[in-house]
Amino acid sequence: MIKIALLGSSGKMGCAVLEQVDADNSVLISNAIVRSNSESLGMDVKSVHSKVKTELKFVDYPNQEFDLFLDFSTNFNLDEKIKMFEEFNKPLIFCGTGLSDLDEKRIKSLSLSMPVMFAPNTSIGVNAMIDFLKRMKESLDVINITIEEKHHISKIDAPSGTAIDISNQLETAADEITSIRDQTVENYHKIGLICKNEKFEITHFGLNRKLYAEGAINIAKWFYQKPKNLYYMQTLIKEIYE
Repeated sequence: MIKIALLGSSGKMGCAVLEQVDADNSVLISNAIVRSNSESLGMDVKSVHSKVKTELKFVDYPNQEFDLFLDFSTNFNLDEKIKMFEEFNKPLIFCGTGLSDLDEKRIKSLSLSMPVMFAPNTSIGVNAMIDFLKRMKESLDVINITIEEKHHISKIDAPSGTAIDISNQLETAADEITSIRDQTVENYHKIGLICKNEKFEITHFGLNRKLYAEGAINIAKWFYQKPKNLYYMQTLIKEIYE
């Protein structure tokens, strides 16, 4: 059984991961980690997430054995997190977004001493789409590429980490991404490939958080025994489809 230390466990994605783990007897959340100044610290996980089965309490530091870190937390306490990652030297699946270039380098540099999976979007489908788009761009005479993303107004970063990743993968300018924030829960990433005589438009809709929780657990199963290195979702996609 894979034991996971889950950062961001009191949030919405933390709840989705906890619920997903309840339905999978091959993984276990052994540490439900929150910030040291979190209102949830010391509380029963069930008191915040009423549907989960775990008997854990929220902690700000791992106090039980675990095999890897899964980080869905915000990056307000990045220094504290990096110190913890370095101390335990366990495999890290980092799902944070909105990092500065410098902070992204700090996370990636941890791969010199431990396995690090940099995964701003844990949906297998999104990353398979990105791989497909890269192949299309290589095969077609593409004149222009457009990227539009939409999320709930509560999402902190804009553009989304996924949109920036798509932009980087397709080698387009990130400052030309169109970001929409409103009160609806629907989220999507829409990519247009414009050629001389044709136009392609591909849209991915995320229907619920279970999509990303399920993807994260599948990543954990694939990743937790990997040797130290820096891994991306495209690494996983290539292993699946090639």
